[in-house]
Amino acid sequence: MKALALTSPDQPASVVDLPDPTAGPNGVRIRVHAASVNGFDVFEANGYLLAMMPHDLPTVVGRDFAGTVDQVGADRTDVAVGDEVFGFITTMPPLQVGTFAELVAEDARLVIVRKPAGLASATAAAIPLAGSTAVAAVDASGAGPDRTILVIGATGGVGSMAVQLAAQRGATVIGTAREGDQADWITEIGAAETIDYTTEDLLEAVRASYPDGVDGLIDAVSRDEAFTAVAALVRDGGHIATTLGAGDADALAARGITLTKVQGTPTVERLAALAEQVVAGTLRIRIQTTFPLDEAPAALAAFAAGTSGKIVLTVG
Repeated sequence: MKALALTSPDQPASVVDLPDPTAGPNGVRIRVHAASVNGFDVFEANGYLLAMMPHDLPTVVGRDFAGTVDQVGADRTDVAVGDEVFGFITTMPPLQVGTFAELVAEDARLVIVRKPAGLASATAAAIPLAGSTAVAAVDASGAGPDRTILVIGATGGVGSMAVQLAAQRGATVIGTAREGDQADWITEIGAAETIDYTTEDLLEAVRASYPDGVDGLIDAVSRDEAFTAVAALVRDGGHIATTLGAGDADALAARGITLTKVQGTPTVERLAALAEQVVAGTLRIRIQTTFPLDEAPAALAAFAAGTSGKIVLTVG
């Protein structure tokens, strides 16, 4: 099979030919149709995680997927050959199996959900990690009626879903977005206000409109000093969710602020619920662009440059 894989500890991942995997007794093999790009994949493909997590080389990159079951182990009864599915491969070490490939075979690391009829494979593949992270971030942000939530990175995969989910809970959402198409889209999906971070001073703009501070912050962008600065926009007693592990929880607790370092955890129940929302039209996912598997390195580079929605690999 063709796959984007790390084959050496001193070289970035490249598209290579690997032996076709087979499903074990409790495993499932999936012929991949689409796989979406996340920040974790960029780090893994560049070898940055080799010193942090055990790897078995060659290690295939990718976590999210949508595809068709084409082989089922003798002890597996929850799916059948021919089922259209989507899901996630967890990062349980050692890392070896990934979804940027023509075939994926897994058992214990596999989170698998039947794909609803009418849900496109590219859209299904965009749901798992970003959607699960968005749900966790909104939960941690204190979003609800009479709450103002600032979303930094509102146009990305996590941020755009967080905007929608927070607005659905009755929150007033402020999202960072470039003026024009990005701002129009974020407003269309639920933001009450947008701030163009390329032409406005974000800190000044928020303070001008909310001198007492916002109630909650969802930050998918900031680290270090930048995070400290935006955290100061949250009122005492507020809530902050960071997807990048930023911030000093003890220092923020002195102001009564709850800091949550969010890690998206896809589960069957969560993915099924998100898919239902997408099919119902209450959760919208924008696919910025797609790349064929052969161009997976270009897809990773496009993600690293910043996204307006999700970037998806199409396979086969």
